[in-house]
Amino acid sequence: MFLRTASVAAGSAAAVAAAVSPNAEASPKNSVFAHSVASGDPLPDRVILWTRVTPEARATPGSGFGSPTTVRWEVSPGPRFDHIVSAGLFTTSVERDHTVKVDAAGLQPATRYFYRFTVADGPLAGATSPVGRTKTAPALSSDVDKLRFAVCSCANYEAGHFISYRAIADRDDLDFVMHLGDYTYEYETGGYPGKFGEVVRQTAPVHATVTVDDYRVRQGKYHQDPDLARAHAAHPFICIWDDHESADNSYRDGAENHKELTQGSWSARKRASDKAYFEWMPVRPNSIDNGEHLYRRFRFGDLAELIIPDLRSYRDKQSYLAVDDPNHSITGTTQYTWLETSITTSSTQWQVIGNEVMMVPLVIPETTDPRVADWLHHQIGLPADGITLNNDQWDGYQAERRKLLHAIDTAGKKSVVLVTGDIHSSWASEIPLSAPHYGKDSDGRVVACEFTPPSITAASGFDSLALTSALAAPAAAAMSIAQQAITTVNPWIKDVELTTHGFGVMTVDKARAQMDWYYVDDVTNPQSGVRRAFGWYTRAGHPKLLRA
Repeated sequence: MFLRTASVAAGSAAAVAAAVSPNAEASPKNSVFAHSVASGDPLPDRVILWTRVTPEARATPGSGFGSPTTVRWEVSPGPRFDHIVSAGLFTTSVERDHTVKVDAAGLQPATRYFYRFTVADGPLAGATSPVGRTKTAPALSSDVDKLRFAVCSCANYEAGHFISYRAIADRDDLDFVMHLGDYTYEYETGGYPGKFGEVVRQTAPVHATVTVDDYRVRQGKYHQDPDLARAHAAHPFICIWDDHESADNSYRDGAENHKELTQGSWSARKRASDKAYFEWMPVRPNSIDNGEHLYRRFRFGDLAELIIPDLRSYRDKQSYLAVDDPNHSITGTTQYTWLETSITTSSTQWQVIGNEVMMVPLVIPETTDPRVADWLHHQIGLPADGITLNNDQWDGYQAERRKLLHAIDTAGKKSVVLVTGDIHSSWASEIPLSAPHYGKDSDGRVVACEFTPPSITAASGFDSLALTSALAAPAAAAMSIAQQAITTVNPWIKDVELTTHGFGVMTVDKARAQMDWYYVDDVTNPQSGVRRAFGWYTRAGHPKLLRA
């Protein structure tokens, strides 16, 4: 999609898909690389490359077995590796669960590349990984005409098959994949089922993930899914975690789904999940205050800047009593300054925020009169944007949301879009400065637009109600009523669908930013089809939504 992108060999997507097909995964050649390959965090001159080595049969994820192993990594413009443009050696061991992660430098901007790993020493010398395909970002100052990327989140292994990843892998028109979190789920087997209360397939370990080895085993189980493996091998990923990579509804000092009496300290569990995440995911952590943080940004020429906050690691504990407290933060002080500055000083045409939890107000209005709403807020202390329904998203931190929106508005940024995960459903929304004033006066003007594709498999609203097949019809009726009620009470929410699983494809060009929603017919059926459902877009400089 980038302007002047280098050409790719015909059929490269199909070749990459075949390299990591289920049959290839089971072959002796690839048993050494049973978890396939991945790439991520593309910059103009480099990209993260990832794999895992299994140096012996018992050296499974989290096992602690296996000798140190050295691999050679290679990057080439073509899938035959006739010309190597970047290469090196990397030694891995049990200390990092035999994962390999390198920052392959010396690459050209906006260029497709192929990469592979080969064992360089020991009895497995010569064993070669599946071939992966990746792409660098364009030069920072280049004239970019179009950017296209998939958007996905919330992949619960036990709730269904990763058909969305398969559809993403099959596409040859994506620059990267934006994964907005809940890449894995921490529950024990059966602890978080899908539709009709079914466990479609069993994850590992069977107990909840608490220790670093637990999280390694869970990551390994996911990476062996053939559809996820194909998606990783076909495209670079840009990832951020949400809560389930550690535990449900996590915050700075704990999580709703953490029990200290039986699971130990939260800080130990969070360190364990972070370690496994950084080992297994193709991300480039940044260093600040002698620690690692995952919030970061990527620039795609003059067209767009992708700004990715971490809305879990630094937030205050969720509290309905503090939703309008100006000191109650979802970002933390240091990160808030970074986030506001990144948006308001960006020189690209578009600012795209990779947003883990929904920003748009989803509230019960206290009144239809904005003047009364303001009075209730200032005199009685009711939340300024309405009664919060879910304090785990930005609604639980209304004052900080208003502060950020006012900063965007004051800076004159009129092409800000958010792509969001977490909520397991589909939403297309305008974000006003003030929800009570929306559509009534200038205080309710729209500052940004938000696109939220559904979950890969994690339970939708329908799934949560349809605990048995007998409840399917009443659950569907309830979803229809809820959808109508949401858009009636919250008119800035233009579209909502609470049933179907899938992913989104975001296309950004000089004129507009458009999200297209793709739905999976049935995630419990491994042969299910995928269809385009609908699309919404916003025009550059005019933050309102239009149906595509």
